[in-house]
Amino acid sequence: MSIKLIATDMDGTFLNDDHTYNHSLFKKVFHQLERHNIYFVAASGSSFPRLQREFKDYVNKMGFISQNGSVIHLGNQLFKSFSINQESLARVIHVLDRFYGPNDINQLVISTSEKSYVDQGMSAHDFAIVKIFYEQVERVPDIRTIFRQRPNENFTKLSINFANHISLKKVATTLDGYLPPSLIMENSGFNTDLIGNAVATKQNALSILQDHFNLQANEIVTFGDNENDLGMLAMTEQSYAMKNAQPIIKMQAAHTTQNDNNHDGVLQTINTLIKNNH
Repeated sequence: MSIKLIATDMDGTFLNDDHTYNHSLFKKVFHQLERHNIYFVAASGSSFPRLQREFKDYVNKMGFISQNGSVIHLGNQLFKSFSINQESLARVIHVLDRFYGPNDINQLVISTSEKSYVDQGMSAHDFAIVKIFYEQVERVPDIRTIFRQRPNENFTKLSINFANHISLKKVATTLDGYLPPSLIMENSGFNTDLIGNAVATKQNALSILQDHFNLQANEIVTFGDNENDLGMLAMTEQSYAMKNAQPIIKMQAAHTTQNDNNHDGVLQTINTLIKNNH
């Protein structure tokens, strides 16, 4: 069975817990992928500028699904993005303010395909964390009025990192009845929910790339560790949940990696797949 595309989640999957990866091993694996004409796709809840930084030496040779499927790049070129109606975004902010106070939310980030915005009142600690995942971040005087201040921006995603005392399951129960039907909310790990266009999922983004490259489902390999990866994992019989993933994720995937994300689980599995399939 030939492999033509490999798509992997980033944090908790491809990246270790320090948000880094084995660059020397990746260089060797990527060379093998090129040799066998296998296209590599990074699929993440974070932003494209962050992924550009992570793969700066390989950007033009791979694809990127960022913001949980809201933005798709082929190399440096924007291929497709799904914007959010600004009225809907403003409604989400209103609902958040109704149910949650400043001690309940650590980070509120609103993004376009290339840039992210946070409130100028965000602490230096939280701003440093946001920079890890979003890279191109600008502070604005009041994040809650950004839609009025920038009416021509194409916003693509809203990210809410809740404090540890907030249960994401309770958040889902609370907000489901209030979110406009044009939006979807997904758990992206780290007690973070991402809200975006209802069709902007990793699964849909990967389906778009599948059609673009005219691939069969069994020619795609996927890796993931979290709820927002489930749709992507369900697309192919060559799906891998990480050894460090929760049991429910492992149950949905066809396989589980032998190594976890801190021991090159994705790269070791790709190595094995290339040896066995080519």
